[in-house]
Amino acid sequence: MVGAVICIIATAVYAQGNIQRLGGEDTATATAQHFLPTTPLFQPVRTDSPRETIGTFVRLTREFEDALLAYQEDQSRANARQLKLLGPRFHHLFDLSSVPTVSRRRIGRETFTFLLDIIGRIDLPPIESIPDINAFDDDETLATWRIPHTPIRIVRIEEGPREGEFLFSARTVTVAPTFYRQVQNLPLHSSLEIESWSRTLPQLHGPMIPSGLVSVLPDSLKRIWFDTPIWKVLLVAILGALATLLLVLWHRVFNVRASENRIIVRCRHALTPVAIIVVVMTLRSFVAFEVNVVGTFAQSVFFAATLVIYLAVVWIFWLVVLMLFEWIISSPKIPDESLDANLLRLCARVIGFVGGAWILVYGAQDLGLSVFGLLAGLGVGGLAVALAIRPTLENLIGGAILFMDRPVRVGDFCSFGAHAGTIESIGLRSTQVRALNRTLISVPNATFVDMEIINWAKCDRMLILATIGLRYETEPDQLRYVLAMLREMFHAHPKIDRTTVRVRFAEYGASSLDVEIRVYALTREWNEFYAIREDVFLRVNEIVGNSGTGFAFPSQTLYWGRDDGLDKERSSEAMRQVKSWRKSGQLPFPQLAASRIEQLADTLDYPPRGSPGTDPSDAAVTEAAESLSAEPQLEDTDSAKQQTEPDRR
Repeated sequence: MVGAVICIIATAVYAQGNIQRLGGEDTATATAQHFLPTTPLFQPVRTDSPRETIGTFVRLTREFEDALLAYQEDQSRANARQLKLLGPRFHHLFDLSSVPTVSRRRIGRETFTFLLDIIGRIDLPPIESIPDINAFDDDETLATWRIPHTPIRIVRIEEGPREGEFLFSARTVTVAPTFYRQVQNLPLHSSLEIESWSRTLPQLHGPMIPSGLVSVLPDSLKRIWFDTPIWKVLLVAILGALATLLLVLWHRVFNVRASENRIIVRCRHALTPVAIIVVVMTLRSFVAFEVNVVGTFAQSVFFAATLVIYLAVVWIFWLVVLMLFEWIISSPKIPDESLDANLLRLCARVIGFVGGAWILVYGAQDLGLSVFGLLAGLGVGGLAVALAIRPTLENLIGGAILFMDRPVRVGDFCSFGAHAGTIESIGLRSTQVRALNRTLISVPNATFVDMEIINWAKCDRMLILATIGLRYETEPDQLRYVLAMLREMFHAHPKIDRTTVRVRFAEYGASSLDVEIRVYALTREWNEFYAIREDVFLRVNEIVGNSGTGFAFPSQTLYWGRDDGLDKERSSEAMRQVKSWRKSGQLPFPQLAASRIEQLADTLDYPPRGSPGTDPSDAAVTEAAESLSAEPQLEDTDSAKQQTEPDRR
């Protein structure tokens, strides 16, 4: 589909270029040559000297009168074609190098019409008295000849592709209309029964428009408006309205069905500008050849048609670039709402904008507009727009920074400011975050980049940090027993990083002896982290119970009954164990011996015995772990905050 669209664009641009290259002046001639392949043989246009130029103009005038007479007698396509082909041959006698390409057809035709009226009303000197090529020295700086009693000059072109030819000067374009008004009351010498070429030629039309229909039109519609009969202006307006309606219906028919595939959507949208190019070029050829508009109105029509074609080409270029980048996104299956996909789409839009601007600048130059003035205006306008959309630009830059630094990706759980949640999408303007309470937070990229972002998905290990308080009645050896058993348990646990184990008697609290536990769980997934922490806390509870002491309550208690006190049997056992360690020189303080650590490695069962999957004969083993992207619950925000504390081992 993309290749077909590109081929259509290339064909349209190639056709546009061919029409402009055929003299750059007569679109109708190119159209006639396309539809009628047989070409009559004309004598060559001679411009070797003023005599040859004037002689060629007089000869072409006779041929044009004969062709017009034949067309009036037989309104056939062949006669119309022969009449149309003569116009550009007159244009080859004029120096139109200073006229914009898009205006050369109109200016050349107007100048040719005025010269027909002027030279047909004055007496030319004998052909022998007009200078030939031998009348001018090659070293002469200015070779020129003026038609007697007129301001019209024939000059030798000194540079450019037509160097050395004698053409009607570029100033003729300016002086011909003025001088015609001075001689328009003189009789016209012509083989046709006409009073003025300037009033006759605008009434001509192509063979598809019946002469009988035109002849019955009221005189009010045959009046000249913008150098064109009013009936032609109305006909062009009606054709333009019908073409617009046809294109609107075309667009609705091909874009009525919704599609989630972005490439298919772009392809459907591209059909509209392709149709615009085809319809406008066809309509322009019809208006130029059949309706035969002239003068200022013709310039406006062809200017508008060329502008629409260039805009359609820009539209196609934009859609083709977007389709290519959507294909790139879909090929390696980049997540549709990821930052990578959004940045690629941003690059596509930048390329489309720059390429479209370049096409418009080229089109402006072709239309005769001042490119430098246009660029200066775009610069000033761009500055004003940039100031107006400064927040949007800041967000775009913020999105680019997120792309380069990559602090988060779609699906990562992170904390920022007073919020925490999972990244759902990173757009060009804002980042969407699904909060813990399932609300959607939209954060502008410029603000998000400036915030402190904690990306929990980047954790290689997860911190378990807790402080347990033992009762003040706990004996020192009981406390040592608890500390030793906790350290052994953590070193033995297969899901605890043994190099990070830190279990210490931290301080005397207000109502407890505080023991700080700080270890890292070997996991990056929240659900598994909670399971490991739960298992560790249950084992801590068992160790404290076995030591004979208990957890302290941060409150005051009034005992009305007799307190049974501590478990004397277990207390004695714990103290005897510590004495044995001391006597044997194996007291695990300030830390466990390296040999003991190696001995304890992975000796605990995890998951605990009796958990699902621990019994080999159990047929109901769980097939899948919980979701890897699970998030911490709201009540665990304190534990999440603990993760940010540095390791003080």
